[in-house]
Amino acid sequence: MNEQENRELVVADALSRRTVLKSMAGLAAASALPLKLHGMDAAPTIAGSINPRWYGFNLLEYFSTDPDWMKHFPYKNDGMFLEDDFRWMRDWGFNWVRLPMDYRFWTDANDPMKIIEKMVEPIDRAIRLGEKYGVHVNVSLHRAPGFCILDGADEKAQGIHITQEKNSLYRDQEALDAFVHQWVFFAERYKGISSEKVSFNLVNEPVERPGRKATGDGEKQYVRVARAAIDGIRSKDPKRLIVTDGYEVGTVIIPGLYDTGILQSCHDYWPGPVTHYHAEWVRPDSMTWPYPTWPEVDAGGKVVADKQAVADRFRPWLEPAQHGVPIHFGEMGCNRYIPPKVVYAWFNDALDVINGLHSGWALWNLRGPFGIVDTNREGTDYKEFHGHKLDHTLLKLLQAKMKA
Repeated sequence: MNEQENRELVVADALSRRTVLKSMAGLAAASALPLKLHGMDAAPTIAGSINPRWYGFNLLEYFSTDPDWMKHFPYKNDGMFLEDDFRWMRDWGFNWVRLPMDYRFWTDANDPMKIIEKMVEPIDRAIRLGEKYGVHVNVSLHRAPGFCILDGADEKAQGIHITQEKNSLYRDQEALDAFVHQWVFFAERYKGISSEKVSFNLVNEPVERPGRKATGDGEKQYVRVARAAIDGIRSKDPKRLIVTDGYEVGTVIIPGLYDTGILQSCHDYWPGPVTHYHAEWVRPDSMTWPYPTWPEVDAGGKVVADKQAVADRFRPWLEPAQHGVPIHFGEMGCNRYIPPKVVYAWFNDALDVINGLHSGWALWNLRGPFGIVDTNREGTDYKEFHGHKLDHTLLKLLQAKMKA
């Protein structure tokens, strides 16, 4: 592995394996499509697109049953999503929240087909808070039966204990049955709540099972799994808006799901040495990466990534619109060890690119190392905010980039 390859994240350049569009014809095609999402007759869409006008954050109160993650992210394993978070988002002009969750919080450890309804009530409450404050709630399985992107971590090197899945969502029928059962349960539970208020995100960052040898047919297997869940959801709630993360850790479009019409979500953490500097839970060698700059430069001062490179990387995400498929960027951000001036410069360019795709976007955190509240980023000019530290500069930048 050469030096440049060693500096990349989990998937160094997944998008490069897709053909870049030959022209901007896709954008023209998108503008001609009806402004309507599946199950959303009066969808608030971005002008000139079929993409929802969603801007917001991820909230982590049900993120993981493995407490070691609390070293890095602000959650309490109690599912008590905070009303203040919804109120603040509304007051700042944001309208979307994703709940990346671990199914084991509400599923019997001895019976993956048994759901403990009392433990689902915190999700019910989050949906009610979303309704109260006009914030769309995206229900997401960050850990699903048989799959979690975190399971590829090296516990010894990264210092985080992870109770890994015992079977494979792609290979084991028991895991697939439990996965579909989760979504059928949610479909029945939230039927009748408009898709303008609630959507379902099938599974976080699908890829062939982390830590296992790749077989080469992972995307094909994921399409099969996703279709099973989509069919299960629609058997109970045909109008529910459904989202799939892109393949290869949320970066690659999935043409095999175009005909389902479900929304496809991209995650933007590129380039990794800028966004994930000192993020040891992703790559232990991130602790030795060069101090980040934006644009990113190599040891000789040569620019290796800039705004144009970001635009080139994500240009393929214009393609889904040609098939009547909406997109959204459901995760993005920079770790707290990146200096503020680099963070602001990266966000300025990244959001310009995403806005150029006529897409909404969301940060991985509201509170915490990738967010705008209590990030603990050295050098930040924080403002006191209800007992918290608010990165007011980043908030203003985000607000300026939102497109009605």
